[in-house]
Amino acid sequence: VDNAADNKNRWVMRFAAWLTEVGWVEEVTLSIMMEVGHTHEDIDAVFRVITQKWQREGYVLTTSGFTQLIQ
Repeated sequence: VDNAADNKNRWVMRFAAWLTEVGWVEEVTLSIMMEVGHTHEDIDAVFRVITQKWQREGYVLTTSGFTQLIQ
């Protein structure tokens, strides 16, 4: 997780807790980057495209749904 406030809000923490509650994972580890300055990589551009498609076509909650979305 980068150090942006959006990544440390209560919804992210609740989602991490939910993942363990429903048994999808046994444990969630969140790490915060401590570097100062611009730390983003080119992969951010790819995630932006995926996010825009996700918003247009509807959110998915399964790995198979996500796989179909990014193809």
